[in-house]
Amino acid sequence: MRRASWFAVVLTVLFLTPAVVLAGAAKTITLWYPAGDITAGAAHFADKNLFSEFEKKYNIKVEAVALDYDTMQQKIFAAAAGKNVADVLFVDSSWLPGFLKEEMLEPVADAKAKAWLSAVSPEIVELSDYGKGRMWGYPQYGIDVYGLTWNKTQFKDAGLDPEKPPKTWDEFREYAKKLTKTEGGNITRVGYAIRHVGHPHGVVHKHFWAIYGTGGALIDDPNRLRGGKALIDTPHTKAALKLILDMLDVDKSTSLNFPDPRAAFLKGIASMQISETVSIKARQPKEAPDLKWGMALPPVEKAGDKPVTLLGAWLYSVPKQAKNKAQAWQLIEWLNSQEKDFELCKQYDASPRYKANWEKEPFKSDPYDQGLKQMYPYGKKLPINLGLNGIMDAMGGAIQKVWHHEATIDAALAEAQRQADKAIADAAK
Repeated sequence: MRRASWFAVVLTVLFLTPAVVLAGAAKTITLWYPAGDITAGAAHFADKNLFSEFEKKYNIKVEAVALDYDTMQQKIFAAAAGKNVADVLFVDSSWLPGFLKEEMLEPVADAKAKAWLSAVSPEIVELSDYGKGRMWGYPQYGIDVYGLTWNKTQFKDAGLDPEKPPKTWDEFREYAKKLTKTEGGNITRVGYAIRHVGHPHGVVHKHFWAIYGTGGALIDDPNRLRGGKALIDTPHTKAALKLILDMLDVDKSTSLNFPDPRAAFLKGIASMQISETVSIKARQPKEAPDLKWGMALPPVEKAGDKPVTLLGAWLYSVPKQAKNKAQAWQLIEWLNSQEKDFELCKQYDASPRYKANWEKEPFKSDPYDQGLKQMYPYGKKLPINLGLNGIMDAMGGAIQKVWHHEATIDAALAEAQRQADKAIADAAK
């Protein structure tokens, strides 16, 4: 009898052992993010310790996979259609309406969205709320605010006050001409570096300040999800494109033969550029340790105008086709808690999102963070219209055609207007 009982216990253990082992095995979830220098925040995913606390606490392994920025959006669409998409997407906010059009994303739970919107600062509310408190993801810490950055040493060498950036477009052009260097008839340093190649969304991002600074816009109602009319073929947008065209052809203070403006600036072959200030802040210590640089709002068309700049963010979202939704939300909520916001922003020298964390050191007195706070009120987010993907493709394509002398301003914008209106109409169906 004893022997039989013992044998039964052994069999029970043998049958249960695989279940016990499986229960203790870590589940793996995937996170897709852009590779390269597209956004400073994406570089944090290369830190092997970023998720270690989460992985230990929840017994969930996080596999972070870098994708090429220029093709990442298309790969996400294709992967979702094939039901083989990542569990967590770290995506450009300008892509979000396109994903919403295809009903690809899970919404943030209402109670969690309400708690988030009441706890974070106004610029984060602006970037998070897609109408009536509905959220489709969480903006990452260290959000993008686009600003003019300049090389103080090169300003001084050109006879310009290194503490006073250009305020108007006329000043901007004059500064750029004085800062440009040539050798043998070739430009060796541009006064102002421009983004003119690559993903059309990125091109629009870098020129948003000029389009909106003239009083222009991309669409008539930026908070309308469906319908509306594009505002591309307008005097405002024409003026914005002509500004850079004149700097290319008349002033010869910028060029199409230079790398991405952030890279050109950090290499010292561009004296000014306008992009996400967080990228310069993150990259400068390693890439240009001796660089002395300043940061300010982009110039306005004429004295007395109100500056406008782009507020952007990369978002953590969960696709509907994710295989591990519960674990994906666990990761997102852990990363975006008030505690982790403070810890990670302090660790990576990024600006926080929670109002309470702004009242803590080092953010409370850090000059760079406080400079961002002065710029945030002038920021606008991109429209939330479901046709935004098509609008951005059309606008970005028009900018590239004009600056590459493939079309006149009038012809390029007229065609872009037709494409954008079609995208809006198609998205509204």
